[in-house]
Amino acid sequence: MASTVRANENSTDSESNNNHVTTLGKTLPIDPFRSLYVHFGMLLGVEDFRTVDAYHRGKMWFHNAWLHRQGALWGLEVSLDAENNEVRVSAGAALDAMGHELYLQQDACLNLNAWYQQHNNDPEFEDIVQTDPDTGAKTFSAHVVIQFKACLNRQVPALTEPCDGSNATTAYSRVAETVELKLVPGLAPQWREEPGQLPFHRVRLLFGLEDAMVDGDGVVIDSDQDVLDSRTAILALPNEQQASAYLNALRHFSTFDAMELRPAAVDDGDFYSLFPSVNPNAIPLANIIDITLHPSSHGFEVDKDIVTSDAIDNTIRPVHIPTSTQQELSCGPMMPASAEPLPAPDPIAPLVDAGGPRVVADSFDIKGEWISFSVEGIPLMKASVDARAFSITSFDRRDGWISAEIKSVNYDQTTQKIDVELRDAPGGNLLRIIVKGTGPYPIMGRNRIPLAGAVDDGKSGTEFEGNDVVHMLRIKANTP
Repeated sequence: MASTVRANENSTDSESNNNHVTTLGKTLPIDPFRSLYVHFGMLLGVEDFRTVDAYHRGKMWFHNAWLHRQGALWGLEVSLDAENNEVRVSAGAALDAMGHELYLQQDACLNLNAWYQQHNNDPEFEDIVQTDPDTGAKTFSAHVVIQFKACLNRQVPALTEPCDGSNATTAYSRVAETVELKLVPGLAPQWREEPGQLPFHRVRLLFGLEDAMVDGDGVVIDSDQDVLDSRTAILALPNEQQASAYLNALRHFSTFDAMELRPAAVDDGDFYSLFPSVNPNAIPLANIIDITLHPSSHGFEVDKDIVTSDAIDNTIRPVHIPTSTQQELSCGPMMPASAEPLPAPDPIAPLVDAGGPRVVADSFDIKGEWISFSVEGIPLMKASVDARAFSITSFDRRDGWISAEIKSVNYDQTTQKIDVELRDAPGGNLLRIIVKGTGPYPIMGRNRIPLAGAVDDGKSGTEFEGNDVVHMLRIKANTP
């Protein structure tokens, strides 16, 4: 599912084979620890020039991969051009996990209609696309990534020997380093949420930037406990002694972090790559949440009311901050590991409700597999009324709480009534229903404001965050 830079549409892909050192193979060889030793009268051949090229290229990529890691350098903003039905990525640059410099010289765009019609039958779409049965609109989330690509170009005449069995008289004379942009179904993986996913975990833990890792029993692992003990001891010192103590701890724990780093293993671990990765892994640039496409005479068009600039999250990408900026940031105020209690804030005026829909609390009813209730206020956005907006459990004295599986959810705009059909009639004698106005999948009104709560519950919902409605019903025993 790729959109490549238009300037390279006629380029030819390269072969991949270079003894596991780089996936670009002979097209871009790398050898950062062997250089050419030239002497007077030396006859230079193709391999000599490749050695010169591979040495300098390898040095730069080795430096980038280990000292900078992957991240955006400038530009590469992902935006939506709804008028032209396109996702657009601005010009920019980045580094990937193998140290490649990724350079997008000009803006690149992807037509969502053409992309969806080409890929709508792909397996990745089966679990993420929602179809509105009334309008046929398609809703799904996706993310944009960028990755390195090398192409051979500029054919020139080439000498051939009569006995080599080849009739070719031309050969490629250039390798163009470019990029490939992809729109991938689903949200980007959470690459920095769990502790230990980023390098130098101990150092991050020392400065309170990550949580400690725990074992299967929920106990902090020994190496992390050492860091926590050291941090506690530092915080117990007088303020004027903490800076030097942190420096000593940094030197100590960074040593262990660095010793644990390894290049990517290949050949079942018998051989190590030069880099943290053996593949030029794609870098996530942005999530595009709830892309909604409406059928049209030309295929599909973006719903301009739903898919706005707010649907694009560019903050998921890793970013490099220049060393000159880091130098100046170090002159800023120190952020203490444990902050003093903040003074009580000044009284503020109560929140004004943003006008989200509300549930009529006393309208809940259950009959067999069907649960029904009513809403008031602004009519609902039908696409938001689905199973993910509900949590339904039943309580049994023997088995405790049991999750109920939702079969379907129906919303009648005329009566403002919602019917939830369960796979089976709930067991037990108590039913707990949560209708969500918070989290990633809240029920929303047509004004795109989440569910504010229940009628007359005294809660105010904001434009971006509503309130959940929690209700419990007693299930009557079925008697003949």
